[in-house]
Amino acid sequence: MAEWLLRPDMKTSGGETHDIVYDDRYVGMMALVYRENDRLTGAVQLEADELDERTKTEVLERVQRHVEATAEALGVDACDVIVTYAPYERIIVKPDDDFDIDWLDEDKLNDVNPYQQEDIEMDHGGTSLDGDEVSRSLPDYELVIVHEERGRVEYHIYDEEKDLAAEAFLTIRRGHVSGTVEWVYDPLDEEIDEATELIVNDFDADDIETFSLAMVFGDELIDTVELKRNDLLEEEEKRTAVSGDRDDYSIVLVRDDGDVLTYEIYQQSRGGLPIGTATVDISNRQLTGFIDFREPGGADDRELIAMLLMEELDKEKEYDSFNVTMMVNNKLIDEILFETENVH
Repeated sequence: MAEWLLRPDMKTSGGETHDIVYDDRYVGMMALVYRENDRLTGAVQLEADELDERTKTEVLERVQRHVEATAEALGVDACDVIVTYAPYERIIVKPDDDFDIDWLDEDKLNDVNPYQQEDIEMDHGGTSLDGDEVSRSLPDYELVIVHEERGRVEYHIYDEEKDLAAEAFLTIRRGHVSGTVEWVYDPLDEEIDEATELIVNDFDADDIETFSLAMVFGDELIDTVELKRNDLLEEEEKRTAVSGDRDDYSIVLVRDDGDVLTYEIYQQSRGGLPIGTATVDISNRQLTGFIDFREPGGADDRELIAMLLMEELDKEKEYDSFNVTMMVNNKLIDEILFETENVH
């Protein structure tokens, strides 16, 4: 009979991480963050390539029993642990005294937010007491190895002032890196992205392909990052490809009719003259709109303009998708659908 075990990776007064081992094989990781007599939250990532349906069910039952026992020992009032096996597979919830399992299929993921915050928008800046907006610049992080042994590595992440921003405790198994990143402060999404990129780039591309990182601040799991190295490389190549041209365009909001926004698009290399007008319906979370160009231009330029328009829409509304139709003299020339990623 195959044996399973939770191999402790790290444990503190406010949380713990484990490697999940089945039949002497690494099959996933579990990160739990808790506050005694209050709440337990966390994430479990299972390796789809290592588990078939039968063994996945067995491992999940064992994991759930561990979560239940931990919650009971802590006397917590609320418990939610997200389990992923590619898409979200189940959520273990303890709203009162009884545990409940909610199975999710892929179609439901667009409508369900496991943290119950679908309508809450995070402001990446802030507001002072007198109402003025306060921006927070992104630091230039430095990654430093402070401890390393077979299959394990610990990093400190410092900001440009040489102050500690986060600590990372990672385990390396069979081409996969998993672990937790414990932040000194509540990070912005961009700061999580920057720290993740530093960690990923510190590993040899020939040896490591996938990463599972639990982002923790205080006693709360604030984010989970699941990615393949190729995903990050493709995103970097895309940013590099458009970074030289994006300054050539300006997107300016010229009219706000409540549920309909109108933007003028300007191109600096054409004397700063308008080259098109965008009209977007923001009445629901699936945004739709069209751009009426003076001239068709190239496909890459149109895609860049649509991405810049999305950046402006980010300032106005939280949304799930953006479908934009592109025309010249009322003649359809292109159509692009963007879907936002849930995440980080």
